[in-house]
Amino acid sequence: MLPAIIVALVFGSGLLFIKMILDYNREKLLAGSNEPSSQSLLVSELETMIHDAVADAVEPLELRIADLEKKALPPAHAPKELAEAPSSGSPDTEDVS
Repeated sequence: MLPAIIVALVFGSGLLFIKMILDYNREKLLAGSNEPSSQSLLVSELETMIHDAVADAVEPLELRIADLEKKALPPAHAPKELAEAPSSGSPDTEDVS
């Protein structure tokens, strides 16, 4: 009977020791997880921030491109000329007479 008591004490002490380690790790994990979650962003908030930043960065470029297009393109004559072009055959063939 004495060996059974010794075995029970050894296994009981081992189980108690493992339980204490697991409890400590769980408390440490829970304590550490509270802080970062309060400072984190939702995915939608992050997407909104990125969208706003890109829109702010692209807006001056779009204005500059529009100004350059106004300066480089002739004023509204190109669409009329294309519409008045003869449509006899494909544009790749030349009319040889």
